[in-house]
Amino acid sequence: MNKIVSSLTSFFDRLSISKKLAFWYGLSLFVMLSLFGYFLYESFHQSIHHNYDRHLRFEAEQLLPHIDTDGDTLAIDLSEYSRSAALKSGVEYGTYVRLYDREGHLMYKSPNFTDTDQPLETDIPDVEEEYSFSSQWQDLPARTLFYPIMDDNEKLNGWLEVTGFEWTLHDELSRFRRYLLFLIAISVAFSILGGYWLSRRALSPVSSIIDAAKSITTTDLDKRIPVNYQVRDELTDLAETFNMMLNRLQKGFEREKRFTSDAAHELMTPLSSLRSDAEIMLRKPRSKEEYRETIQRMLTETRRMSEMVHLLLQLSRVESVHRAEAERVNISQITEVVIGEHQQKARDKDIAMEVDITPNLQIRAHHTYIKEVVNNLLENALKYTPEGGNVELQLQRSSSKAVLHLSDTGIGFDEETQKHLFERFYRANTQDVQGSPGSGLGLPLVKAIVELYDGKIRAYSDGQGEGGTFVVELPLVEEKRT
Repeated sequence: MNKIVSSLTSFFDRLSISKKLAFWYGLSLFVMLSLFGYFLYESFHQSIHHNYDRHLRFEAEQLLPHIDTDGDTLAIDLSEYSRSAALKSGVEYGTYVRLYDREGHLMYKSPNFTDTDQPLETDIPDVEEEYSFSSQWQDLPARTLFYPIMDDNEKLNGWLEVTGFEWTLHDELSRFRRYLLFLIAISVAFSILGGYWLSRRALSPVSSIIDAAKSITTTDLDKRIPVNYQVRDELTDLAETFNMMLNRLQKGFEREKRFTSDAAHELMTPLSSLRSDAEIMLRKPRSKEEYRETIQRMLTETRRMSEMVHLLLQLSRVESVHRAEAERVNISQITEVVIGEHQQKARDKDIAMEVDITPNLQIRAHHTYIKEVVNNLLENALKYTPEGGNVELQLQRSSSKAVLHLSDTGIGFDEETQKHLFERFYRANTQDVQGSPGSGLGLPLVKAIVELYDGKIRAYSDGQGEGGTFVVELPLVEEKRT
């Protein structure tokens, strides 16, 4: 049995969605029609019995005037009974009558009872009320009615048993049952065929989605799945969802392609410089001073590449969300520590630092990453602010967020630069920026970390030479109230 069930389950699992839907259509209709047919058949069956009981009751009432109930014993005289022929008829149209006294002794039986007949079971009721039942007699369905015979004092005097054959009615029931089964079978068959046709028609857009998805490769990610906006249904939502996913994939591929190209370009420059210096030094013997200068330049380029690789790895880890579970950290303390590490640099450039930090602001993040955010922003502010300038840092609570507000009186940036500030390897095409060391990866890393913790970062400036402002918002940890 288990093997049969397992085989059927395996077969059903291999069916297409259209066939599964058609199967469930047919099964659902079969169950509903079967229940409906069963109750209809039973109602018709009971109605036939009820109508036949009325016929037997009529026969009994016709016989009552011919039964004598005056004495202690019952007597019946059918000499003047108009339907006496029915009491002599056979199986087809005969009416079988027997009369019993109150003790159940047989007092009379109609002439159509013969010795060759199979005995008709007697089941006299225990209560003084009309009783009918069905039985099998002479290999045919029979219906028997026991009718109570009462005397003048409304006391039970005996029982009148009237029996007739229901074979014609059962033939009708059989025909009715066959019609029901035939109609159910036809309905289920049409339901399965119609359900299969409707499901195929309804799921036809899925085929278009499959064909379109198969045709999309890494070389033509600009293709999109066709969407029928005239019919708004679940398949329309599915197609739109696929298209949104393709948009993200296309942007991701383009970003990675641009990233690979930019990284190769940025790393090629210091590598070419290192190779050039090494080739020049190997052409002929050099003085100790020349060797020292060349090695110093090579060391500078190596540090630049190391910093770039470090930032690339950091950015890759953050964007791939490959990290340990975030913990509750105190951003106020982290910010104070970073400010302390940059105090000497600010004093060396005679830059005034104004700090306003709300204590004990808690966020859910990673200590190292948050320190990287504050460090990068503050380092850029000090780097691009001239001597005698001013840097203002505020960390405050705003609603349910910790807001870091960092302003400087540095070189600033225009609207075009603002659009690209957080792009990888982007550096403004100005002398102040290009003349300062950097990789163009600091701000993209800051943005990736902030967004990793569901935060936001914005940058503002009134233009070149007007200073800049960076605003970081991170959700605070809800404090438990006792």
